[in-house]
Formats: sequence, C-alpha cells, structure tokens
Amino acid sequence: MKVKFIKKGMLLKVMVFTTLVVLAGACIFLDELEYPETATAGETVTFSMTVRIEPAEDAGNERLVVGYLVPKSWDAANNTTVTYTSNLDEGVKTASLIPEGNLPKSGNGLTWQEGIKEQFGFGSNVLNDMEWVVFWTDKVYNVSNGEKITAKFDLETKLGMGNLRVKLGFFINNTGDGLSGDTERAKVLFTDCIEVTGGEGAMTDFCELHLNSAQPVTATKDDILTFKFQGDVAENPLNDVSEVFFCATAYTDNGNSYTVCDLGSSSKMMKESDFGNTYSFTFWPGGYFNIPAGESMTRIEYSFKNRDGSIEVVDNDASFFQYFFKCE
Repeated sequence: MKVKFIKKGMLLKVMVFTTLVVLAGACIFLDELEYPETATAGETVTFSMTVRIEPAEDAGNERLVVGYLVPKSWDAANNTTVTYTSNLDEGVKTASLIPEGNLPKSGNGLTWQEGIKEQFGFGSNVLNDMEWVVFWTDKVYNVSNGEKITAKFDLETKLGMGNLRVKLGFFINNTGDGLSGDTERAKVLFTDCIEVTGGEGAMTDFCELHLNSAQPVTATKDDILTFKFQGDVAENPLNDVSEVFFCATAYTDNGNSYTVCDLGSSSKMMKESDFGNTYSFTFWPGGYFNIPAGESMTRIEYSFKNRDGSIEVVDNDASFFQYFFKCE
C-alpha cells in the first residue's frame, strides 16, 4: 500500500492509491481521507472519507458501513453527524448509528463495535480509552454489476474538552459482507497523530508511551484508577531499583490538599512482570486519600520514588505528573 500525505493549510489529505477492498460482490477503494492536523477542544471538526464502489454482481438491500475510532471522552455517538454525497443520489444524504441489536451477518454474535475492535483493535494508539462508533447509510441501495459508484462521507464531530494527541481510525465495510473476517473485505485506515489543545487538564497522549500513564483517562472521584510507571520508555534512575512507590497529593474543590507518600506498603507499586520495569498502582482515590464528605477532588499531582525517597521521577519539565477529574 502506497500512502501519500498532502498538507493543505491545516488540513491533511491521505491519498491511498493502491488500497483495494473486496466486499461481498463488490470492490471498494478508499481514495482519500481528510482531517486537520490540529484542533481546539470543544470545536466542531469535519473528517472526510472518499470511496469508490465497483459491484462485481447485482445486489439488493445494501448499506455502506462506516466506523470511526475516537477517544471515549468525545462521546462521538451523541456528538457526530454523518452525511454523504454520491453519484447515485441527488443532494446530501444521511447515515445513522447502527442499532446495537442489528448485528453484522458474519460477526459471530458480536455487535459492529465489538467486532471491529476484535479484528482491528485501536491501531497503534497506546491507551485503550477509545471506542469504535459505527454508522450505516439510512438509504438502502440496489446495485448492478459493472456500476461505478463514488461517495464522500463527512463525519462532523464536536470534540471533547480534554487536551489530547490521538490517531483516529476509519473503517469501511457493507452489510452484505458484515465483518466476514477476511481482511481483504474490510479496510481500516488510521490518521497520523492529531493534537487537540486549548481545553481542560493535562495533555493525554494516545500516540506515544510516556513514563507515566493513568486509566481511565477521565474519571470521577468514585472511579477506580490505575497509575503506571513505565520505566522502559526512557532512561531513568528508578530502573536501577527493585521497588517503586507512588507519591501523590489530591486537591479538592474547596482548596484543601491531602498527601499520601509514606513509601511503605500502602503506596508500593506492583511490578507487572519479572522482565522490564513497568509498575502499576490501583486504588479508589476517595478512600486512599481519605477525602472528607462534601469535598470533591479536582486533580492529583504525583511522582514516583524509591524506598528511601532519595530518587524521584517527575515530568519532563520538573513538575509533578497531573491527573484531572471530570466534572460530575
């Protein structure tokens, strides 16, 4: 597959010249993907896919299926409008979310979202706080052998309020194939890393691994959190120690702060494997920091230390790592 990237102002076009997808009774070409390299949190952005369909036989009652991989925080199912134009229709037509109970014909009982995730995952994104959102054309088509069909889909999405870097995914299939599992019959293409800024909280990076990570990416005070120290990502002094501890301070909406940094059993991180230097720490923040009733946490500042506290790993700019809670 040869992929050519063309910048046009702030818009990136991905021209795919040799990508061929053979669907049930048809060939689909993903000719172009257009998306912005940067965006502002909370704004409405349009992502576009241009496709060609060449039926190899007559077929009826067909819908084209478009999947869209996005961060969960965007709530894209409720914040995305999909429209398209084609040489089969006059004017702009619409596509809608596939009802959850309408399963792909070859999906082994999975929903479209589950089936796409099982087959294609989240691409090269390093955080799993993402979801596939899947649409199909509202109009049902009958197509004839030898037809030359062209269509352009516009996915207009209101972005979430978080700052992040992410690689979005785009999927094409049709109801006649219905996730058969043959990779020649479905196509997924991922963008380069798109950066969303001007929003709330620290930058969440789906594109690259860092020494720290937190799951889920956004949470309330009642959620269970897992923080990780990923020491193999870069050289750091904690790679020479046998124990790593989580040192953290929680800040609340009334200006109070609560610190747990005892460097003992309550803050010791679990090494995930005998090999490598990845440690994790899972806890319920409200109980861990002993937050009084009536106060809500707004953020956590944290670092990683050795047992005697003589070594501390913080962010690249010498500040503490930060985790922000979403508003309830």
